[in-house]
Amino acid sequence: MQEELRVVGKRVPVKENFDKVQGKADYCATITLPGMLVGKLLHSPHAHARVVSVDTSRAEGLQGVKAVVTKKDDPRKIFTWNVMTYQLPDGEPQDQYIFDDVVRYVGEPVAAVAAVNEEIAKKAVDLIEVEYDVLPAVFSVEDAVKKGAPRVHDTAENNIGAPPTPVFCYGDVEKDFSESDTIVEGVFSTSKQSQAGLENAGCVAEWRNGRLTVWSQAQLPHMTKRMIAQALDIPESTVRVIQPFAGTGFGAGTDLCPEPYACLLTMKAGAPVKVALTRSEDLRMRFTREHIVRVEMKMGVKKDGTPMALKAKYTGDAGAYMGKILSGCGVALASNITEYEFKSMYQEIEAIYTHHLACGAMRGFGGMQSTFAREILVDEVCEKIGMNPIEFRKKYHRGVGGLGWFPDTKISSCGLDACLDVGAERIGWKGKWQGWGAKKEGIRRRGVGVAAMGWLSGAQPMLLEHTNATLKFNSDGTCTLIGSPGLLGQGVLAAHCQIAAEVLGIDYDDVRPLTPQDTDITGFDIGTHASRGCYCIGRAVEKAAQQARELFLERASKKLGVAADALDIKERRIFCKDDPEKGIEFREIAQDTIYSFGKDCRQITVNATIEPTEFAPPWQAGFAEVEVDTETGVVEVIKMIIAHDIGRAINPTVVEGQLEGGQLQGIGFALFEDIIISSENGVNLTDSFNKYKIASMLDCPDHEALLVELGDPTGPFSAKSCGESGIFLQAPAIANAIYDAVGIRLRDVPMTPERVLAALKNKSSTQTN
Repeated sequence: MQEELRVVGKRVPVKENFDKVQGKADYCATITLPGMLVGKLLHSPHAHARVVSVDTSRAEGLQGVKAVVTKKDDPRKIFTWNVMTYQLPDGEPQDQYIFDDVVRYVGEPVAAVAAVNEEIAKKAVDLIEVEYDVLPAVFSVEDAVKKGAPRVHDTAENNIGAPPTPVFCYGDVEKDFSESDTIVEGVFSTSKQSQAGLENAGCVAEWRNGRLTVWSQAQLPHMTKRMIAQALDIPESTVRVIQPFAGTGFGAGTDLCPEPYACLLTMKAGAPVKVALTRSEDLRMRFTREHIVRVEMKMGVKKDGTPMALKAKYTGDAGAYMGKILSGCGVALASNITEYEFKSMYQEIEAIYTHHLACGAMRGFGGMQSTFAREILVDEVCEKIGMNPIEFRKKYHRGVGGLGWFPDTKISSCGLDACLDVGAERIGWKGKWQGWGAKKEGIRRRGVGVAAMGWLSGAQPMLLEHTNATLKFNSDGTCTLIGSPGLLGQGVLAAHCQIAAEVLGIDYDDVRPLTPQDTDITGFDIGTHASRGCYCIGRAVEKAAQQARELFLERASKKLGVAADALDIKERRIFCKDDPEKGIEFREIAQDTIYSFGKDCRQITVNATIEPTEFAPPWQAGFAEVEVDTETGVVEVIKMIIAHDIGRAINPTVVEGQLEGGQLQGIGFALFEDIIISSENGVNLTDSFNKYKIASMLDCPDHEALLVELGDPTGPFSAKSCGESGIFLQAPAIANAIYDAVGIRLRDVPMTPERVLAALKNKSSTQTN
């Protein structure tokens, strides 16, 4: 049982929510500046074409048009729109311009205009005349690698963006497969899921006095600043990125979208410009989930279930540009290392260019796909050796000191056993799982399934991990917390304020986070991705608060005539440990440091920098109960339970909110969501929420997020991450529950009624034959 704390672990309200519920919060969509223009984009109607000419004369002549930009206004600096690539020591392939001679997917911008209002801007776009030389295109990885297939990039032979490359391998898999008693394998496919945020992609840019200010939805403001500077070929110091609240996220803010076009327009027009995409544009132009179209996985075990070997290959459809597909595949295979004690492992990744929209990142980056494949094969192994699937997962997962994802990393804590136990109890596993091969009758049949995983708390040491946190104290003892975690609605600022207040011995309301976040004010921070917001940034906040605490104790020791190590701080008061009556108010020290007439003035401001290297995986068990209609193929999720090893929940309400929101996104990934791109012309056929189905409250089952709090020695107050984890286990747990209900193995998501019926029909015909 962990120690009860004053502020940490309490369900305090999330501070940034007050402005939101009162309609006072600023988003990119609501930002308005004096003289601001409206920007609109002209998109290519072709999946592959050479841009022969762009005639903007009629648009430029339209009254109210202030700027039109095309390739001739592009500085022609080749770069990648993947913000995270700048964290890699050697980067990833840089293969994109703001505007190019060739368009490589339907929807790629060819020109942009800025006008005094939206009506004129739209009309100006329609007046731009583009001559295209339409070229043949490829819309699948299978077609793309065929001999003589049209090349997406002239330099990419057979459209291979990255050839099969082994990553994070160990042991001798062929030897261990030969010594395995049971081998299972399968080929799996996953979808090109959209982040589908409530706020469409948008930004505001203003060029003034030789500086560029960009209001962006960026999850990584400082990295975005660097990327914009590179794309525009201007010094990084001339770029300022401000992140107001964002009505989107889930990885979407780790890539640029309308920012470069707004920047070019404001620099040409000399006035601020807002570019706000429509829903159709957002779905056609914003980079999607990393599209791992095929996972080939093979697993070998001994008779008692001892894991011997795992072999996997991940094939990514990069789309028109490399984006994040390589890092996505890399994370997919890395996530397999931590879960089970395989004696050997060989995994490789490859990426193929097609004439699709490129891939970005989405919540559960890469791990969604590998977890889906791995957890289905684990169930197949359990059936073959006659083992309870919970027993296998408890017996053979890695534990403390075991291999982390990356070379030289070790697992610092593990609560998976407890997650499996509490989740199984809550779903009623003992009464509902009837064993392998249990026959069920009726049109509507029920089944239960389980899945497990271990994730990460920050991507160290694979990616750059650098965080700063600053505390600036006021004369009344309150302080401003300055950091850059990204304002995506995840509630992490509440956790940061709780951490600071707990260390300092002051109240939660005494710590006020800075919003919006501004790269001119905040110290450098990678930002929000890889589930690092509480664990990594929280550690910097904890360190800054500890430094400030020491300064306050030193000041108080002089006032009280007592050694600093003999003092403590609680409830806004500094006092002697041995004589609690002897003390001084926290605010008195704060005031004295600022308004001191003894030539010892100082406004206490502390900054802490951290570069974490530890691997603190949160563990999770997921349980699903489903009902399958054998006549329609419809799968209804009756109940979904996730039990999450959080270490310690800094704010349980925030953690539960993250996990419960992930439940619906995970159900969407499992059953509904898929961007459908025409195989004839490359058009996105799902460019609205009428066509792109996401899970709604009507699809929400009876669900629960259970928190397992066993601590972690490296996290702030023993906390680990939860940002991405809520979305992982729905698909494999539902797939395993479908098998328990009707005896079919589904290897493709989304698991649509059509796929369920096809599998039932195939099962029936196989049994007949």
